[in-house]
Amino acid sequence: MNKKPLEQIKNVMNVAGYRQVSLWKREDLQHPQPDELAEEVPVALVYNGISHVVMMASPKDIEQFAVGFSLSEGIIEHRREIFGMDVVAVCNGLEVQIELSSRRFMGLKARRRALAGRTGCGVCGVEQLNDIGKPVQPLPFTQSFDLANLDQALAHLNDFQPVGRLTGCTHAAAWVRLTGELAGGV
Repeated sequence: MNKKPLEQIKNVMNVAGYRQVSLWKREDLQHPQPDELAEEVPVALVYNGISHVVMMASPKDIEQFAVGFSLSEGIIEHRREIFGMDVVAVCNGLEVQIELSSRRFMGLKARRRALAGRTGCGVCGVEQLNDIGKPVQPLPFTQSFDLANLDQALAHLNDFQPVGRLTGCTHAAAWVRLTGELAGGV
C-alpha cells in the first residue's frame, strides 16, 4: 500500500475540515450561493501496527482526535503512554499509526474488537451478538461541577471550533476546568 506522510500529500483532502460548495435556493435557482460543508474522511487508528478501528472524522486536528479516543476508550490512562504518532494518507482516508507502551498494548490486545463510537447505538462494531447490550462500567463520581461554569464553557467552545462555527455541524470535545475555563478542545 502506498503510504505518504500527510504533509507531503497535496489535494488529497481538505485538512481545514470543510469544503466550500454551491447551493441553490428554491426562490433563486439562477444564482448559486456559496456555503460551507463539514468534511469527514475514514480514519483508521492503528496501535503498534494492528488496526483497531475505522471511524469517520474531520481531518482537522486528527492527532487530538486519536489521543481523545485513546483516553475515552481506556486504551491509555495518560498521554505519556503514547510514545509516537504518525498520520499518513492512504486509500482515500487517513491512518493514524500510534505507538503504545508495552503494558497498554497488551491490555488492548486482550480486549480488542472492532467498534463504533461509544455515542453510537452500541451494535456496530461488536464481534458477536452476545456482546450487544453489555453494561458500560460507570466512571466513579469524584467531583461536582457548577452548571453556570458549564454554560460558560459551552459559550466559548466555538472559539476552539472554527469549522463548527463556520458550518454549524461538527462534533466537539473539550477539557474543561472546574472554573468553566476551556483547557483545550477540538
